[in-house]
Amino acid sequence: MDIKHVIKRILGKTPEQQIKKYGNLIETGSRVFFTEGCNFALCSEIIKQNKKCVTIGNDCIIGATFVFESDQGLISIGEKTFINNGTNIISRSRIRIGNNVTIAWGCWIYDHDSHSIYGSKRMLDVEKEIANLQNKRSMLYDKNWSNVSSKEINICDDVWIGFNCIILKGVTIGKGAVIGAGSVITKDVPPFAVVAGNPAKIVKYVYE
Repeated sequence: MDIKHVIKRILGKTPEQQIKKYGNLIETGSRVFFTEGCNFALCSEIIKQNKKCVTIGNDCIIGATFVFESDQGLISIGEKTFINNGTNIISRSRIRIGNNVTIAWGCWIYDHDSHSIYGSKRMLDVEKEIANLQNKRSMLYDKNWSNVSSKEINICDDVWIGFNCIILKGVTIGKGAVIGAGSVITKDVPPFAVVAGNPAKIVKYVYE
């Protein structure tokens, strides 16, 4: 998927400039620091509706790209959370990230499937996308989202997610859990569990 045809990027602006321009859409607390990797990729429908879609608490360091491909979706981040460069957070439902969470670089957190599991419906998606591009519209201008499964993601307090992990729709990662590098999370992770692999499995538990 070529993201530049899907969403309206705010090119040539720092995260602080993006927030200043779209302050009603992006709410941040005090002492929030943005690294060079941070970007807010907002679809035109969210901008038109002036809908708040991102909230970030106090004392955070953020390097993620936030992606919204429709006028739905909400991403909320608690306090004292660090999200490294190269991580993509893509929402159509809701993604909640708690306090004191550490997310390494190169992760994908994705609360929907993008397409139907049925080939005939995916074929219709492609036909619409081609028609929209031919008419110089957003590729997802009239996408039928009713065919796409979407469920919220909850990442609880004190979680550590290693680099290059994939967090899929509908999962809850419990308080204090550790996700090993390169893991794929398809099911809930219990509090204080250490998991690794594809699909991720419990390796042990850590209690302070």
